[in-house]
Amino acid sequence: MKEKALTIVIGGDMGKDEEDLLKKPLGQIKQTSNMLYLDSYEELYKILSPAKLDLLHYLIKKANGVKDEKGVSEIAKDLRRKQEAISRDLHYLKAFGLVDLQKSGQKVVASTQLNNVCIESGE
Repeated sequence: MKEKALTIVIGGDMGKDEEDLLKKPLGQIKQTSNMLYLDSYEELYKILSPAKLDLLHYLIKKANGVKDEKGVSEIAKDLRRKQEAISRDLHYLKAFGLVDLQKSGQKVVASTQLNNVCIESGE
């Protein structure tokens, strides 16, 4: 599987990074399509709370390991959280394109194409 990472840059300058990127020869440009620029760690916390990051980490580990299909209630049990909270967080992460949700029989199965989440300080 091709590695697909989410890179979050805190306090970075997207315009400068884009300029630097475009100065490189065409063959040397390696731009990730999954890059998110935020102004502060507070903004990161609003978007990806520790609970949402834990959930995303769980799904990444699951994607890189055993391919068992766990539903929302099973994920909630594994993470010791309420099913409603897991469901809400999964739909929130889906809106950002970070997770996929599919109905499998009576249960909703969550997965992600991400292999890694990297948080960088651009300051």
